[in-house]
Amino acid sequence: MLERKARSIGQEEQEPLSFPSKSKTHDSSGAGSYPVVVYPGESYVPIPMMQAEYVCTDCGKKYKWQDSLKRHQRVDCGNKEKKFSCHMCDRKFKYRYELRNHITAHHITG
Repeated sequence: MLERKARSIGQEEQEPLSFPSKSKTHDSSGAGSYPVVVYPGESYVPIPMMQAEYVCTDCGKKYKWQDSLKRHQRVDCGNKEKKFSCHMCDRKFKYRYELRNHITAHHITG
């Protein structure tokens, strides 16, 4: 039994590996191309990928990610008040990091 197993393992190692014979490039709606491997005896039919779109109900702007839509609605959509104001010059900013950058660049001498 062990001899048969050893012979079958030896035969497996000697068998040549087969690789795909054709490679095609697929272009889906102008988004760029990517290689598609088609194995012998198979056919390739492109299947369009569904992209989830999240749309702002106020302005109609579209986003790929739901988090991006939530951020847009919280901060950008409409005339949102700029929450972060500089205590030295009364400039206002939408984002805290913009205020930090402003203070570092304009008010801190180093």
